[in-house]
This record gives sequence, structure tokens and C-alpha cells, in this order.
Amino acid sequence: METVAVAIVVVVVGVFGIALTFREARAKRRQVRKAVAGREPLTAQEFFERHFQADGIPFSVVSGVRRILEEHLDADLSRLAASDDFSTNLNFFWRYDSMADVEIVLALEKEFGIEIADAEAAAARTVRDIVGLVWSKKKQAELPAPEGRP
Repeated sequence: METVAVAIVVVVVGVFGIALTFREARAKRRQVRKAVAGREPLTAQEFFERHFQADGIPFSVVSGVRRILEEHLDADLSRLAASDDFSTNLNFFWRYDSMADVEIVLALEKEFGIEIADAEAAAARTVRDIVGLVWSKKKQAELPAPEGRP
């Protein structure tokens, strides 16, 4: 009898957890739509051309950053702009996953073979900041070591 009661509690908690997850996902989608309202969706190529091509940042860096943001924020970011700011109009993401910022930094480091200091990550607030930081770090990582250093 006790085992049945425990099983019922586990099922009820599981169903409640699933319902809460769906509700949060729906709320997050609404907030994303609100944050980017009125913008047209852009392909990765269009996003690059509109926001970063003139800066000389390679497509692979821009598209890689955008892909990582989409994966770790679990959101459609096709209406994203370079000026979108994770400390203002996109700060709601952290309410849904407080560790997403750490996961994003780790994924960027792995994807691009770079290291990002905590202070650098904290200072990168906009999409443009993040792309610029990754590009700067990637360029540094590709520089040949000075003579006499490995």
C-alpha cells in the first residue's frame, strides 16, 4: 500500500513538472516574440550581412555564435539584432535558465578554441559584444607565438 502511495505521488509530481515546463516554454516564446516584435526573420546569412559583414567578422563566427545562443537559450532567434541586449530587452532568458550564460560561454570556448574570462563574459551584454569578443579571442588564438615562446 505504501509503495502505491509513493508511486502516485511520483506520477503527480511528474505530471505537475511537465505542465510547469510547458507553461514556462510558452511564456518564454511569448517574451521572445514581444522582444523582437515587428522584425522580419533573418536567415543566418542575412543576419551576418545586415549586422556584421561590414565589420570584417567572418560568417562562421557570426553564425556559430547565433547557433550557440539558439541552442542554449532554446529559442528561435531568427529575429535577433546585433543591438539586442541580454541585460535589458533579453534579460528574461536568465529567469528560465540561470545557468544558460555559463553554458553559452563554455560552448563558445569549445566551438572556437578560445578562453573567455569571467569579467569578459560579464561585460559582453549585446549580441554585437558577444560576437566581437569571440572574434577578438579567435584572432588572438590564431596569432603565432612570439619567438622564444611555445
